[in-house]
This record gives sequence, structure tokens and C-alpha cells, in this order.
Amino acid sequence: MRYAIVSDIHANLGAWKTALADIADMRVDRIVCLGDVVGYGAEPVEVLESVHRKAFAVLMGNHDAAVCGKMDPQVFTSRARQAVERHRGQVSEAGLRWLAQLPLVLNAPGFRCAHGDFSAPAAYHYILDAEEAVPSWRAVAEQLLFVGHTHCQGIHVVGKSGTPHALPAGDFTLEQGKRYIVNPGSIGYPRSQEGRSTYCIYDDRARTVIFRSLPFDHESYVASLRNAGFEVEPWLERQEAAQSVPALRERLSFAKPLAEHQHAQQVKRETRIFSPRFVRMIVTLLVLGLLGIAGGAVFTMLHFRHQARYRSPSVVMVPDYDLMPLNAYPLVPPDKNLLPEFPSVIGGDKIIPGWRYGTSDKQNLGIGTTNYNGVAVLDIWYWDRQSFSLESPLISLAGTQIQSVRIRGRVFHPEHPVLFLLVTYAEKDDGTLEQLATDNFEVRNTRGERPNTFSINRKVNFSKRVTHLQFRAEARFKGGLVIEQPVLTAEETVRRGR
Repeated sequence: MRYAIVSDIHANLGAWKTALADIADMRVDRIVCLGDVVGYGAEPVEVLESVHRKAFAVLMGNHDAAVCGKMDPQVFTSRARQAVERHRGQVSEAGLRWLAQLPLVLNAPGFRCAHGDFSAPAAYHYILDAEEAVPSWRAVAEQLLFVGHTHCQGIHVVGKSGTPHALPAGDFTLEQGKRYIVNPGSIGYPRSQEGRSTYCIYDDRARTVIFRSLPFDHESYVASLRNAGFEVEPWLERQEAAQSVPALRERLSFAKPLAEHQHAQQVKRETRIFSPRFVRMIVTLLVLGLLGIAGGAVFTMLHFRHQARYRSPSVVMVPDYDLMPLNAYPLVPPDKNLLPEFPSVIGGDKIIPGWRYGTSDKQNLGIGTTNYNGVAVLDIWYWDRQSFSLESPLISLAGTQIQSVRIRGRVFHPEHPVLFLLVTYAEKDDGTLEQLATDNFEVRNTRGERPNTFSINRKVNFSKRVTHLQFRAEARFKGGLVIEQPVLTAEETVRRGR
């Protein structure tokens, strides 16, 4: 039996259709969905109906639970909460009842599935690193476990040594004496893998797991979000721009013109329509419409004159020049933070020494630093919803053999998602840099954190081609956001000998 293990479709109909076509092409026998059919996207009803028809088994994700009333959406970010409330109003009572009866765990022949971890399935804990996988292995006995929830593909393995390991996604065959937790990633809302839909296939005869990675139409997806009134997050806008193919020519109409007899019939119909009475009515409506437009124009002019003081039409980079690169070598001590320290004071020029940031409204940006429990934090404030991005200098890996780093940090009081990103570059023969990849990680509310505190602790692996790194943080919010000093450390660093 060949099982397609899918997760986190999140009401993205276009991506789901692309995945279904690939699943059919791969000759899969059954589809198992690990949950979060709804949430975030603009087409919950269509996706729910399709999953109900196509999937052999469906589990309840945290967004599904919130939509059907089994979970309080107040624990979500405002972006996720908005989608939950919208979807709850779109899905029929029958659909809500179906969501409410979905199980939290699936016990299948030879494997077990859940949306989050297995130690407390209803709590929806994340499994992000090797240590967080241990409670699931203790809770259940199966050799092979499938989980979703993080939106990132990956594998956790434990063998006879008892030491857990986190590995990047890669096809493998189950080995005797080893246990596995496999995350297939996300169909509809991927946060890494360059924005591609991902899932995996388990063959219980061959005892193999293979991973699939598919492009989907970001342009149409972003358009559907905007049409539905949803805010489009920065990582989606980047993917839309990266996937867009530029137009080389003006748009021409290739529609066949009407035949002569069809044109004559059209003219006769129009002649009958435009009677004197109809013309008088049209003229009256036009006069009233022009009066309304004139009044609206005056209001709009006054409104935007008032708002001009509060909004900037484009993102401003502060400072407006590139930062000097930093060197990772030498790493003394080995756990040295590769990122600049936040300053104790930010001056009236609103420059953060050692850092660069982008803002859509510098004039009304409040920014400062303080000390919280012995750690420097950056405090950012907007009266109106604006975009903010923070970036480190380029970090040169020359003189090292770094192939993995760990990102750690916390944010406080985020009403909207905050992304931490790691951008990797390779130096070309002419000395210029080529961007290789951008790994996106949403800072999340994790187990053990205080309310309104979101944290991240992620290991990121990259290839030997990488010569430079850059850390970034991105958010779009209103009100206050506090970012604790982020930490980027090398893992398993080896200095190049001479």
C-alpha cells in the first residue's frame, strides 16, 4: 500500500489541486491528511469538500479545531484569528460538524499519525528539534510516526544509542533498531523550502519514505487572499515576485470578431434597448453619479491630505547604505554570537548601530532599546499598521567550515506573525555574491513560554557552496513589538588548517 501523507493545506485550493495531480501521477493508493485543512487561505469550503471526498483519513489540526469551536482562537496571531473567524462564517453546519468529529490520532497498520506531538495531541505541541521529539517516542510504541504543524519537512531519528537526531528531508528506507518521526511539510502554506508545496509517500511494502516538493501558482494564491480582504505576509509577496514571469509584449486580444450577421443582430438589439425613455433615465443617473463622484473626490483629497503625515509610500532603509560585512572567523568561544549586539541607546537619528532596518513609516516609528532580565531588547512602536524588517550585516564564513548554524531568539506581544530568516549566499569568481536560498521560520508560542512570548530555536543546515550568511526579521503590525537580542551560533564548527 502506498500512502500520501499530506498536511497543512490551509484552504489553498490551487496548491491542493497541484498536489492531487502529483499524487495521482505517483500511483498512490490512499491519502492521509494530518490536519489544518482550513485556516489562512481564501477557499476553505472548496478545499474541505475536496479533502472530504479524496482523503482516506483526516485528522483535526489546531486551525480545524478553532473553526469548529473546539479551540479558542485567541491563542492565535491576529492574522490566523481573522481567517478562523471568516472560515467559521463560510463553512456550513454540516461542515463544522464534520470538522468537530475528526480524530486527533490515527493508528494505521505499521505507523501512527497526529497533527502535533503524541504526548498531548490536543495541546498541539511543535516538534522542531531533536529534544522535542523525545516525548512522542515515549508516548507511543510504533517505529514510524508522522506529524505536521510546523509547515517544514524534516526527519527525527533515534537508534540504539538513544540519542535523537534531527535530519533534513531526504528519501530513506526504514532500518531495524531505529525509530522515525517524519514531517511532510505543508501543501498550502509552506514556510521554507523556497515556498514549495511538500508532502511525502510511505510504501509499506518497500518500507520506504520519499519526499515530494512541488511549485504552485503563488500569483493566483496571493490574488485570492487580496480579493478576500486578507493581509498578504512578506514571505508570500517575495515568493510571488520570485515566481512571476515578466511580460515581454503588450496584451493583445486574440478573440475572434463577430461575424457580420451576428454584428447586425447585436446592433438591432442595442437599437431596441436605447429608447428615449431609457436614454432619459441614463442621463439622470449619470448626473447623479457625477455629483457623487465630485463629492467623493473632495472627501478623498481631504482624507489623504490628512493621512499623508502618517504614511510613507515606500519602504525606507535606515541607514540608507550597505553595512560592512562581519567575519565569522575566529570563533572564540565556540558559542560566540555571530550577530551584532543591540546598543544600549538609540539616538534621535533612529539608527541601530551594527544593524539596518526597513520601515514603511520612519516619521511615526518609535524605536528604542532596553534591558530585560539581563538581555538587550529592541522595542518598536507604530500607531498605524506598518511593515518593519531588521537585517544584520553579511557574515563571511571564510576561514571556517561552518555548514550549520542555530538561530535563537524571542519576541513579545506579537499581534501578527514575526518571521526570522536566514539568507545564504555564494561568492562568484568575479567577487560578487549570488543568493542561494532563504529559510523562513515563524517565531511561535512554544511549550513552557509565558503568555504573549514567542520563541525560536532552530538549527539550519546548508551546503559547502555557502560563503556568506545574513539574518533578517520581518513583521507587519500595529502597536508595539519587542524583539530580544537574536543569537546566531555555529554548530560543529571546524577551522580550516594551513
